[in-house]
Amino acid sequence: MNRPYNTEIDAFARFLRSEAIPLRSLFVLLLKSLFALVEGLLRYIPGGFGYKFRYYFYKPLLKHLGKNVLIDVGVHLNGLKNISIGDFTWIDSYCRIDAMLGEVCLGKRIHVASFSIIGARAPVILEDYVGISACVKIYANSEHPLDGKRMSGPMIPEEFKAFHSKSIILHRDSFVGANSVLLPGAELGEGAVVGANSIIAKPIEPWTIVVGPSGKMVGRREPVNVPDV
Repeated sequence: MNRPYNTEIDAFARFLRSEAIPLRSLFVLLLKSLFALVEGLLRYIPGGFGYKFRYYFYKPLLKHLGKNVLIDVGVHLNGLKNISIGDFTWIDSYCRIDAMLGEVCLGKRIHVASFSIIGARAPVILEDYVGISACVKIYANSEHPLDGKRMSGPMIPEEFKAFHSKSIILHRDSFVGANSVLLPGAELGEGAVVGANSIIAKPIEPWTIVVGPSGKMVGRREPVNVPDV
């Protein structure tokens, strides 16, 4: 899954060690930088033409892009070949999906609201009809106290990083409120609701409503009884 990005990963590892980057790798990175310039221009085209340009630009580049997908202005998609987006899904303005190190799979009829972030070092899966409110953060990887290693982020060699990675799954019809954070190991059962400003790093039962930093259950919702579209 990560093969398309081995050049970037290896070059960054060499950079962290102050090692020389091979000329072939530099040439490949240059070509990808030119591609990024084109992508950057398309990223901020407003209106209906912007949606269409971005759709047809990303169609052959993503792992999968369904029909009638909306990719809004300012959206950053990193690791295109590890990203799948289903039919009638809308990635709203200024969202960011980082998938160079892990797969992101979005089902159909999903809305990811503005300024949300999805970071995948392990797989992140959003099944059909999932709703993501504004400014939600979904991280399948985070710093974690481990074996005396450092928690200072990406600017140290890989073997010195205290990382914890675990897949995140949001089952169909689940919903995440604004400003919430989902951490490695979060799993929302079918129809589960996470209230605004919550922090979730554990499985949540189907059709339950949870809130707060510990995901406290405060109620239940009725199962969805309308037909699929």
